[in-house]
Amino acid sequence: MIKYMDKIWRNHKMWVMAGAGAAMLVLFLVYWHVTAKERVEDRKKTEALFSEMSQEKDGSSSSEAESKVKDNREEEETVKPAQEVVVDLKGAVKIPGIYRVKDSDRVNDVIHQAGGLTGKADRDKVNFAQKVSDEMVIYVPEKGERDVPAVAGTSAGGAASSPASPESGQSKVNINTADEQEMQNLPGIGEVKAKTIIAYREEHGPFKTVDELTNVSGIGEKSLEKIKPMATVD
Repeated sequence: MIKYMDKIWRNHKMWVMAGAGAAMLVLFLVYWHVTAKERVEDRKKTEALFSEMSQEKDGSSSSEAESKVKDNREEEETVKPAQEVVVDLKGAVKIPGIYRVKDSDRVNDVIHQAGGLTGKADRDKVNFAQKVSDEMVIYVPEKGERDVPAVAGTSAGGAASSPASPESGQSKVNINTADEQEMQNLPGIGEVKAKTIIAYREEHGPFKTVDELTNVSGIGEKSLEKIKPMATVD
């Protein structure tokens, strides 16, 4: 039996070895195919994990950036620098005159700078809480005062009269000859607008009509309506 097997081996050794090699190759290919699928799935899982982590990180960074921008905007909107305005304080105050204050100040703050009210001041006719504005005229009447003097500008809660008119006894302002101080007697004309009117007059020559004031920067039709009764070019 042994001799028979040995003979077969000698006669068919090459075929046996070739068959064994082929079997091993097949097994190797099967193994490679199976493990390759597992490697691909593992790689996909790993890539998906890193992708989720990256998105979470980017989303977190984006949210933090948006939050910072929003906070900066809110801070900028909250902290606004105060602007300086000029007001004219008249009437029953201890030190009447022109005052430079902040646009966040109230009428009460201006009166405080002026040393306060006199003993004759009618407190009931003053809106102490009103905010000031540029070129504003604040007039504090005395007790029992009925005919409040005509003043140009904005009233302070009834403390100042309406814009001046010819009937009040105040002479008209010649816009071709008036200086800066005289020009401020016109309704709604403060220091800045008075300078602008004079600068325009010096550049373009005398006004032919009062209506030409609308050519001056900052003076529109509504302003002209208030100014015309008190202005002249004669």
